[in-house]
Amino acid sequence: MVPMFRYLFVLPDEEPNDPAAFVTAVPNWSVGETIMLGEGEQLRILGIETSIAAVDHGFTGIFTVEPLPSAGSDR
Repeated sequence: MVPMFRYLFVLPDEEPNDPAAFVTAVPNWSVGETIMLGEGEQLRILGIETSIAAVDHGFTGIFTVEPLPSAGSDR
């Protein structure tokens, strides 16, 4: 069985991102990395929190993220 890691996503203003959670088989992420979601959506990791509060709720950590413009976007 492959271990799975659960992360919460929050925006820099501490509001939840949509989607608010991410499940992955990748255990190690770094600030600055880009996460690819469905439909070409991308998030850049700005910060990583691995507090006990997150772990107590079943999450590996909390990523502070910023959405990146999708390919072909005018933004």
